[in-house]
Amino acid sequence: MKKNLLILFINFFALSLLSQISISVSDMPISGDTIRYSNARLSSVGDYTTTGANYTWNFDTLRPTSQGRRDFVAGPNTPYSVVFGFTAYGEKTLDTVPIPNIPITGIPSISITDVYSFYSKSSTKFITEGLGLKMNGIPLPNFYTNEDELYFFPLNYTDRDSSTFRFSTVSNTLIPFQYIKQGHRITEVDGWGTIATPHGTVSCLRVVTTQYSIDTLKGTINLPIIGIQPFAFGFPNYVRSYQWLTTGEHIPYFEVSGTLTGTTFNPNQARYRDNYINLVGVKEETKNLAISVFPNPTTNQITVITNKDNGTIKAEIMDLQGKIVLYKELMHNTEITNKHTLDLNLLAKGLYILNLSNLEGKQSIKFSIQ
Repeated sequence: MKKNLLILFINFFALSLLSQISISVSDMPISGDTIRYSNARLSSVGDYTTTGANYTWNFDTLRPTSQGRRDFVAGPNTPYSVVFGFTAYGEKTLDTVPIPNIPITGIPSISITDVYSFYSKSSTKFITEGLGLKMNGIPLPNFYTNEDELYFFPLNYTDRDSSTFRFSTVSNTLIPFQYIKQGHRITEVDGWGTIATPHGTVSCLRVVTTQYSIDTLKGTINLPIIGIQPFAFGFPNYVRSYQWLTTGEHIPYFEVSGTLTGTTFNPNQARYRDNYINLVGVKEETKNLAISVFPNPTTNQITVITNKDNGTIKAEIMDLQGKIVLYKELMHNTEITNKHTLDLNLLAKGLYILNLSNLEGKQSIKFSIQ
């Protein structure tokens, strides 16, 4: 009898490992969470697109290059005080929003920094309900007029949800222009099974979420003779994230994110749930991605010359405290040499590090602004 009970228990345990899980609101972040993750070298990721039912994803060869932490803090503990109430909580998501240069004389220089996403949740959905940001140094707490639903619950295999969103900053005499973001999001659960990373092996759902938005800057411009005229400049911002969600972790167990150009996905980040690890001695492959970076020292811009066939190169400028202060993608070009210009007008004088990276490796160059 005991033997039969043991066999039944083993069979039940084995079936439970193979069963589909369901993601609910209890698996989302809560205020006060501090959750560590490791950034992985993109070239170590392997096949992240294949999916299906009862599938096994093996990412246990991921090679960490750095670590980070997602901090979810109560609204009053953010730079945007109590305006989001006590049910929403914030997470700093960007130091600086990359804004394309508008080659029209008279349009004011615009900087958007210290971006916080504010979340709230219910038993049926997890949403981004607002953004806190500083526009030209002025803190602006703003709400979505059409909230961005990130997940609908319960989240199960074959679910496919689509939702719209719209966000705009306030406009007043101090800030006579607006930043508007509007579009739609498609979230699809296209697989379930087991995922293995250096952190462990767990049951999971595979989720693909894609945000299609148009980001617009609008305001007024003072033109010679003509006088004050309105302007609006919009640019597409399509981003996708492949996520493996599991129960109890509150953030994706593994995630590959990047941008969409047409139907082509360009990955720029891979990160997985992890505990603290000592990364001293972890060696990043070095590669001469830039033929030349000049001038150095500089005053307002640097030029990066790259070879052909390097693919999209991620360019990050970091200050000596490790904070990323500027980000730009140097798009793939098949010319023998390619010229890319980084505008530094919004950066203070001092020493910086330019990090260039692609799927093959990384290059770091120190420069100064005088």
